[in-house]
Amino acid sequence: MFWAALTGQWETTLPVAIFFELFFLDLFPIGTYIPPHGPFALLTTLALVNIFELKQAPLIFLVMLLCAPTALLGSRLEYLQRQRQNAVFSRMLQTMRGARPMTNSLGNPAAPALVQAIVINTAAFAMVMVLLVPFTDWLLQHVRGRVLMLPITWPAIWMLGTIGVLLSLRSRRVYALFLAAVFLAGCGYWLLHAA
Repeated sequence: MFWAALTGQWETTLPVAIFFELFFLDLFPIGTYIPPHGPFALLTTLALVNIFELKQAPLIFLVMLLCAPTALLGSRLEYLQRQRQNAVFSRMLQTMRGARPMTNSLGNPAAPALVQAIVINTAAFAMVMVLLVPFTDWLLQHVRGRVLMLPITWPAIWMLGTIGVLLSLRSRRVYALFLAAVFLAGCGYWLLHAA
């Protein structure tokens, strides 16, 4: 929403955001698990769509596929940040052992950690864009015509994104009910159109 408000590209921003939200819906942080960083992939996609002024769903989907792996980079950066903060926390605990609580002058480690995360993620985003912009330019020059001929629409892209929704169900019984509903809907559709 923030990107769309800044750029005015509501017609491309929201469909892309919906896809990534659906696709990564099943993956959420629990305990020490760090899921792929969907917003990193979303931001790189939106930046490339804006740079190349893409409007057609097939071309935007190509860029989305190109940028989806950057979500793994985002989670790797978060993992490294957590490792660093664990070390800072351990040093803080060792420093505080034996000291009185009132004499703690270490300060709050949250602010430096936040600044560090912003700097690292901004640098990573800049590096990714330095690599992706020329590659995307080359790719679009070579496959634009063929990709535009594909019958790719936003509803079809969102249906692909619902893989994440289906995986989030996490129950065989729910999967069975879902498949039965799809089968019944397919049979109903066939009966209505066969007559």
